[in-house]
Amino acid sequence: MHITVNDAPFQLEAVSTVEQLLTQLELDPNGLAVAINNAVLAKRLWPEHRLAPADAVQFFQLVTGG
Repeated sequence: MHITVNDAPFQLEAVSTVEQLLTQLELDPNGLAVAINNAVLAKRLWPEHRLAPADAVQFFQLVTGG
């Protein structure tokens, strides 16, 4: 299944959830935000939200400062 991750093509071997994609990419979920097709996805939905072909996934690292 082909998706886009941070504007780059990405191939998934099987249907995956957002949480499984994070694990596959070895990303730390702490301070991370995820948008699927330009809509932010609540962290509580990551384990159950299944990615679909052609989904555009964006990861954002939250930064604090002043």
